Amino acid sequence: MTQWRIPLLRTSASPPERGGRTPKSTRWVVLGVALAIQAATSVVAAALPVLLPLVKAEFHLTFAEAGGVANFPFVGSFLTLALAGWAVDALGDRVLLVLGGALTGVAALACALAPAFVVVLGMLLIMGVGIGMGIPAGSVAVSSAFPLRLRGMVMGMRQAGFPVGSFFAALILPWIALSAGWRGALAAGGAASIVVAIAGLGIYRSGPRASAARGDSGSLLHVVTRDITIVATSGLLLVAGQMCLLTYLVAYLIHDRDLPITTAAFYLALAQLAGAVGRVLWGVFSDRLLSGSRRSALLLAGGTGALGSLALAILPSGFPFPVLVVGILVCATGAVGWNGVHISFLTELARPGSEGRSVGLGLMIQQPGLLAGPFLFGQVVDTTGSFRPAWLLLAGFLGAAVLIMSAARETPQLRSAA
Repeated sequence: MTQWRIPLLRTSASPPERGGRTPKSTRWVVLGVALAIQAATSVVAAALPVLLPLVKAEFHLTFAEAGGVANFPFVGSFLTLALAGWAVDALGDRVLLVLGGALTGVAALACALAPAFVVVLGMLLIMGVGIGMGIPAGSVAVSSAFPLRLRGMVMGMRQAGFPVGSFFAALILPWIALSAGWRGALAAGGAASIVVAIAGLGIYRSGPRASAARGDSGSLLHVVTRDITIVATSGLLLVAGQMCLLTYLVAYLIHDRDLPITTAAFYLALAQLAGAVGRVLWGVFSDRLLSGSRRSALLLAGGTGALGSLALAILPSGFPFPVLVVGILVCATGAVGWNGVHISFLTELARPGSEGRSVGLGLMIQQPGLLAGPFLFGQVVDTTGSFRPAWLLLAGFLGAAVLIMSAARETPQLRSAA
């Protein structure tokens, strides 16, 4: 039977809680640092989707090609996540969390100075390595710091760093790009990521970790289970839908509604804000209203996103713009808001001491969706000349994710602990 390093107070009738090993006085510091680094790296990750029309024009790309380039950093994340998860379990989260933020920023600065397209792609790859290092590290840090009854909410708050960072990217970077170009805007985001990572190094100290479960060899394959595979596969389709929305929303509003890039980016910022709020709300719903069920919250989030995408597909082009904005916000609340609960689900399905590998491997499985989703979306737009069938594709991604997620099983002991 697994022994925790710090005993938890509980009655004999209550199952043991995983997490909550960090003193209460420092829990929120852990969350704050993880959130800040996630937000800073997300400014960098969101820079090219926000500035997509400028990048597309400079390199003479199709919509499909531009979507692939904008999300090319996630190739680096794909190559890194599983190994980063193993490193978190072996070495702790602090080094990986801070190093990931710093590497992301340095790669962004190098990308902004790259003289040729192939060098740009190489720097985007390294940028993705930095992003991939920080994801399992931050997730395990927050998961370990808080008890299960708060896990959905705080993980949603931590994962809100991605849409919050993307919100600021959409709000600020286009204005920088007007005078300094997309390269200057990307460099500004990279500098911010480096500064936040250095600050995090001085503030954050790793807390105690759970001992590995008996029989855990430390290998990546040890964490593979039926339910982790199902949750991760569903996540592949969820993230495909998320990245379709975030990659092409600006291009869609410019193409179909003739908005200037700054105005289109403002509505992307609103969508990111809706996604950030969704990440927290789905976590609260899961903790408080759904008896701790992560699966139920994910089913609701995926369904909400699909409905919003269907609205974008069927609304006539002359329909009042405020109604279109409502459709965008509904889509974003589900299509972007699912992530925090998904990470919580992966950590809770993991064996003690293998949370980093579980998150890393689960996210690695879903990484192909980050590239394949936007590429297919762009191909549909290039082929048909319209965004309408592409929005139907996005809804299809989310609907399929809901069907797959419905087959996942939750651990009764964890449900009762919530």
